[in-house]
Amino acid sequence: MKQYLEEIDIAQTKISDARRLDRVGMSNIECPVVINIPGHPQQLTAGRADAFVSLDEPQKGIHMSRLFIALTESMAKEPVSPSLLTKIAGDFLKTHDGISASAHIKVTFDLLLKRPALRSSNEGWRTYPVSLWTTATRHEIRHGAEVAIQYSSTCPCSAALARKLIQNKFSEDFTKQSPLKFDDVLQWLGKEESIAGTPHGQRSEGHARVILASAPSDLGFVISTIQDLEAALTTPVQSAVKREDEQEFARLNAANLMFSEDAVRRMSSVVAANPLFKGTACEVRHFESLHPHDAVAKVATGELAGQAWI
Repeated sequence: MKQYLEEIDIAQTKISDARRLDRVGMSNIECPVVINIPGHPQQLTAGRADAFVSLDEPQKGIHMSRLFIALTESMAKEPVSPSLLTKIAGDFLKTHDGISASAHIKVTFDLLLKRPALRSSNEGWRTYPVSLWTTATRHEIRHGAEVAIQYSSTCPCSAALARKLIQNKFSEDFTKQSPLKFDDVLQWLGKEESIAGTPHGQRSEGHARVILASAPSDLGFVISTIQDLEAALTTPVQSAVKREDEQEFARLNAANLMFSEDAVRRMSSVVAANPLFKGTACEVRHFESLHPHDAVAKVATGELAGQAWI
């Protein structure tokens, strides 16, 4: 029986339909992800991977177990990076030599980072979804990455309407004939009933997808991209906060009123200017508190121009 199994390989059975298949393989493969970033403690987290090769010859199928073994063994031993995915994609092609001309691998995982509070000495952990992908042929290798961040957005229109309500309330409480006293106005501003309206804000999400100009050997570029995006948006969501942190967050939101259009322009200005990236696509979603639907904006540049979606 053992000899019989070794001699029969159904995958290599020739078929009459010679149609080429672009991708054959597996998606959502459970795998370990080793994260090693200079200056940060090493992390081991759970990831999901897609593993594919093309089928260019008229045979029944590929050897999926070879993809699985090449993927999981490498992911367990080495820190994840575009250069590691290059190696794994090469292994895919080697194990399917003669039948596959291209390979594709994508790994998705959560990156855990410690973030400082805005004012206090507190710190807290935040998770950032990250995806890395590599597509390889005999002559070309392309690398890409995607990160997602969460931030707060306060609607400029709603803020203007709230200010108008406060002006109206002020006019009601202070007549033009009455002489205004500084202490009276200061006390009035501190009353809850004086603030007749507040702008609506919402938790929002931004995605940045990029085509890499090279294959970095670590995730330093991911960290710097996250930091640059959060600095551009100014109001990333917080973890551990005290009163002074919450007050600073309120100040930052008031100073950075944003439509979805404003937010996606800020994100794009950061990634499009980075020489590490040959193409960029940014998308934001503001999960409206006024409406039951989302406000969305997208923009793409370089090699991703015309593909403004994630």
